[in-house]
Amino acid sequence: MLRDPFTRCCAAAFFSLIFFAAPVAAEEDDRDRRIRELEERLDGLELELLQVQAMTDDVDEDEGPLEEKRFSGAARSLQVLNPEISFSGDVVAQYLVGPDGKEYHGDERSGFQFREFGVHFQSNLDPYSMTKIAFAFSEKEVALEEAFMTWAPLLEGFSLTAGYFRQQLGVLNRWHPDALDQADHPLMLTVPFGEEGLVQTGLSAHLRLPPLWSHSLELVLEVTNSSNEAVLAGDFFSIPSTLAHVTNYWDLSPDTYLELGLTGLFGANNRRGLPEDEGGLRDEGFRMTAMGGADLTLNWEPLNQAKYRGVTWRTEFLYIRKELPGAERIDWFGGYSYVEAKANQSWILGVRGDLVQPFEVQNATDLEWQVVPYVTWWQSEFVRLRLEYRYHQPHIGDMDHKVLLQLTFAAGPHKHEKY
Repeated sequence: MLRDPFTRCCAAAFFSLIFFAAPVAAEEDDRDRRIRELEERLDGLELELLQVQAMTDDVDEDEGPLEEKRFSGAARSLQVLNPEISFSGDVVAQYLVGPDGKEYHGDERSGFQFREFGVHFQSNLDPYSMTKIAFAFSEKEVALEEAFMTWAPLLEGFSLTAGYFRQQLGVLNRWHPDALDQADHPLMLTVPFGEEGLVQTGLSAHLRLPPLWSHSLELVLEVTNSSNEAVLAGDFFSIPSTLAHVTNYWDLSPDTYLELGLTGLFGANNRRGLPEDEGGLRDEGFRMTAMGGADLTLNWEPLNQAKYRGVTWRTEFLYIRKELPGAERIDWFGGYSYVEAKANQSWILGVRGDLVQPFEVQNATDLEWQVVPYVTWWQSEFVRLRLEYRYHQPHIGDMDHKVLLQLTFAAGPHKHEKY
């Protein structure tokens, strides 16, 4: 036992030093270890920095910054050179009531008709040009609808098209049948030119002009073969026809626009190199064909609701003068007008009226007309159904009635194009 007070104090101090010095020593050892680790990391970072600087010094300043280079094989990417392919179908169920009350009239019959299956090809040939080709397959024939190549733009606001194309005669002649707002082209196009409208081979130049009197001004000039046999020379042509179409566009308000087009065409309908019975060839005397027309489109679509509401009024008229052998000629007039309204995103209601003369001599008092109300339902951008009624009065004979249920569908990148 430690009885001396001094001895007890010394013992107490000794034991306190032991208990308190041990944690302090451990803490100092941990701090030294962390300092050594930080120093080692700092040395490593300095070494990496020196390596980066050495690599940078080896690069010539004139060569600019380093660029990443990637190497890849394109052996399996040749499919990008394939054209874009689209398909369209046009199926109709119709019920016809002829002038005599029977369900047929002339060549037309009631029943189902697969009117057309379209195959459309489109491809960018190079950075300066593209091509479009369209075929129409029906139960009776295969027909070439269009095949042309376009350079765009050759110059600012200028493009050139060469090939076989639907001409810019007004608005609707340019549209394919599956893109129409009704089941068929109006009588203004089918009576003088035939069921396909005016489609010829040649050159078409599109030029955007300065907006002199309208918000947008465009000019289309087309020089084509006079191959339409009803209005022009047909197969035995040699003098091309020239068409000019001017489009004027105005924004009347944020919701409304007005478009006015003027069309003129001049060509020849006399046949050259016509075979004779004796085996020779002869040329007919020059005979002129001239056309003049106008088209007007007024469209209202409320801002931010264009998919759900809107009204479109479109009208066209066309005058044709065709000189015939001798002193005879055909003076013909025709036109149409229609209005359609969007009830919502899917439903469209409309009505079209057609009024034309027969394309023949002495037709001043003869008129053919029809009224076509219709309802269109867009199931999607790929599928469309239309119910249409036609009240038709020919220039000769009694009226006839027709009810059509039309189904059009499309597959591919181009859906019922209006171009």
